[in-house]
Amino acid sequence: MTPGWSGLRKTKACIVGLGLIGGSWAGALHQMEWEVSAVDPEKASIDEAISRGWIHAGWTEIPLFLDVDLVVLALPLHKFANGYDQLVGRIPKGAVVTDVGSIKAEICNKAKINAQDGSGAFYFVGGHPMTGSEQSGFMVADPNLFRGYPYVLTPAADCPPVVVQKLTEVVQGFGANVVFREPQDHDVEVAMVSHIPHLLAVALTLATQDASKDGESAFALAGRSFRDITRIADSSPEMWKEVLVRNSDAILDGLTLLEQRIKELREHLQQGEREPIAEAFRKAHAVRKCID
Repeated sequence: MTPGWSGLRKTKACIVGLGLIGGSWAGALHQMEWEVSAVDPEKASIDEAISRGWIHAGWTEIPLFLDVDLVVLALPLHKFANGYDQLVGRIPKGAVVTDVGSIKAEICNKAKINAQDGSGAFYFVGGHPMTGSEQSGFMVADPNLFRGYPYVLTPAADCPPVVVQKLTEVVQGFGANVVFREPQDHDVEVAMVSHIPHLLAVALTLATQDASKDGESAFALAGRSFRDITRIADSSPEMWKEVLVRNSDAILDGLTLLEQRIKELREHLQQGEREPIAEAFRKAHAVRKCID
C-alpha cells in the first residue's frame, strides 16, 4: 500500500466530485486530519471547499498525477467509467479507490475488468453511503452526513484484507455503520429500501395532485406523514433517472412484491375486513423493530 496507509506520512485523499456526498467526504476526512484535495468542474465548489478549510487544493480536471493514498469517485453513475479510466497511471501503485454510487454490480464489474486486463495498479472497493438528502450540491455538504447510518462496502473476493480493513476504519471514523454485501445482493436490497421508496414518493405526490379538484386543494391538508413520505420526491431528476433505469431489473422484481401486498390490502378494504388490516399493521410493526 502507499506511504500514507503505511503510516510513513500524513494520509492524503482526493475527492472527485464535490456534490453532497463527495463534499461530505471531504469535510469528514478533514475532521480526521487527512490532507484532502478535490476535482470538480465547478470552480465555485472548489473555492468554497477551500474557504471552509476542507481541502487544501482543487482542480477542474484530474491532474496528470495525484500523490494520494485514497481517491473517492463521487460521480454520477453515467460518468463513473470515464472517471475511473482517467485514474489509470495517475495515482500511485497501491492507492485505494472507492465510489459512492447507489448501484454496485455495474460499477464493480467495470473495476473487475480493468483489474483483469492489468490497466489498474490500484485497489478498488465499491461503496455506497445509505444516507443523503433531497437537496444536492456542495453547499449542503455535511461532514456528519454519514454518522449513524449504514455504509455499504462491496470488496472483491481477491481484494487484500488489509485494504478492506483500512477503508473500513476510515468509514467507521465518520461514525457510519459498515455493512458488507456482494454487489448483486446490494442492488436487490437497495431497490427495496431506497429506489422503490423514491418511486413511491413521486407516484403519491402525483396521485394526490390527480385527486385534487383544482390540482392543489389536497396539499393544503398535508401534515407530517405526507410531508415525510413525499420529501424525497424533491430529489434530483437527472440523478434518479440513471439510478432507476440502471437497476430496473431489481426494482421491477421489488415492485412485483409490493404490488402483491397492495393487492392484499385492497382486497381487505373491499371486503371491509378490519382484523386482517390490523394484523398487517402488527406484522409491519414487528418487522420495523429491526431498523429502529
